[in-house]
Amino acid sequence: MYTPFGDHIFMALFGKKSESTEVFVPDPEQAKAWFERARQMADSNNYESAFVFFTSGFKLDPRDIGVHKEVLQIATKYYNDGGSQASNKQIKQIDGTTNVDKFVTTLFIWWHDVMNAKHGIKAITAAVNAELNSFGTAMADTIISLSSKEGKSLTHKELKALMELFRSTGAWDQAIKVGQAALAAKPEDAVLERELNELAAERAMTEGGYGQIGEEEGDFRKFVKDIDKQRELEEDESLAGSAGSDERRAARAKKDLEENPDSPDAVSTYAKVLKKQDTPEAIKLAFQVLMHGYKTTKQYRFRMEAADIKISMASKQLAKMKEQLSTNPSDDLQAKFEAAHIEFKAFRKQEFQERAAKYPTDRTIRFHLGELAIEDGDMNLAMECFQKAKDEPRLRVRAGQELGRCFAAEGWHTEATGEFKESIKALAGGDNDTELSLRYDLMQSLASKAKNDDNIDLAREAMEICSSIARKDISYRDIRECRRTLDELVKELE
Repeated sequence: MYTPFGDHIFMALFGKKSESTEVFVPDPEQAKAWFERARQMADSNNYESAFVFFTSGFKLDPRDIGVHKEVLQIATKYYNDGGSQASNKQIKQIDGTTNVDKFVTTLFIWWHDVMNAKHGIKAITAAVNAELNSFGTAMADTIISLSSKEGKSLTHKELKALMELFRSTGAWDQAIKVGQAALAAKPEDAVLERELNELAAERAMTEGGYGQIGEEEGDFRKFVKDIDKQRELEEDESLAGSAGSDERRAARAKKDLEENPDSPDAVSTYAKVLKKQDTPEAIKLAFQVLMHGYKTTKQYRFRMEAADIKISMASKQLAKMKEQLSTNPSDDLQAKFEAAHIEFKAFRKQEFQERAAKYPTDRTIRFHLGELAIEDGDMNLAMECFQKAKDEPRLRVRAGQELGRCFAAEGWHTEATGEFKESIKALAGGDNDTELSLRYDLMQSLASKAKNDDNIDLAREAMEICSSIARKDISYRDIRECRRTLDELVKELE
């Protein structure tokens, strides 16, 4: 098989070469020479040779996003000139055994059919496997553009997979965008809707302190070393498979951060690796890493992500206290739980207020702040948040319903019915459960206003809605009781 470089590109660990133990060592100088040859070929319209030379360069150093974008422009010219797809023979000549080889092979295939979004998605997937997330982030908008073209649309399942792929690379905006497209294709997917909410929060937190976890932040490097020593004592000496790979990845990320303590990428990578381990020690260390990143880089996203960890840990602690109360109730524990819960709610509200101030155009943050404001009984803040959240198309129905409920709670039933009707119209019958919920809320506000205003027409309108809900689902909430109450109201007002 043709290989454009020697074995010196890879260093084998433990004296044995294998895909799971090889560490890629880039050679940018040799890569640059291949790129220059490739450009010469492209300038003379010898695209096939150009692609081969570019693959040779990328196998030496695949990190330069500028060169990747340059090749895509060349591939577009090749496509417009009627270039054909790569043959199996050509692909076999490019392919290799390492993750970088496989990534470059997917690029080669994509270049030969550059308008095919699915090839681009495979390239990003291979980039993630090769720990080249920056490629996925850089190519996210290109993939979205290709997938939206006529005849290239992706299925609901493919869009969801693409959302997770973008999420793994840190391309938050694009992940949310394709997730919204997937939800539009299948509005009844409640699981996806929850995932989108979580994704929006994750985006905000990576763009996070409420005290510290355990001890003070202290000396960062000393803390890292202490945690590593403790983990080394607990590790099994026969690490193998993915576990061993994860440990090596963590070790590389840690070393990279120690060598580049001011690097945002190093902070993000190490924190991500630690959170993936999902042990108490690793999560605690991830918090310290993120706070270190915030302190050294001044990037607010690290502070938000650290605060998210604090919120998660506090939530789990409250759940444990609640479980203890159910099995062994006591006044002392009840008092501690209530105090902790009040403090937790106050922190979350304060945290999202700060995020909303920091990112005033992020409607998802506003929506979550509105939910927290309702929980805190702050209707003025809640209404303000939901009004702004309505500007986000994906949140239009949910925010409108919550705003209507706020108006209803204040006794403003004219405004409440207006919001509920607008939300039903915006929903356009796309979600039966949500439509039933909206019609139920509208019915309640109409009934309250009918009673307050002695308005028989509003009472009859509420009765019609109640009747339609009952015909669809007689067991829905307390619809039977509502039917009897409204019947009495109509008779009373007639």
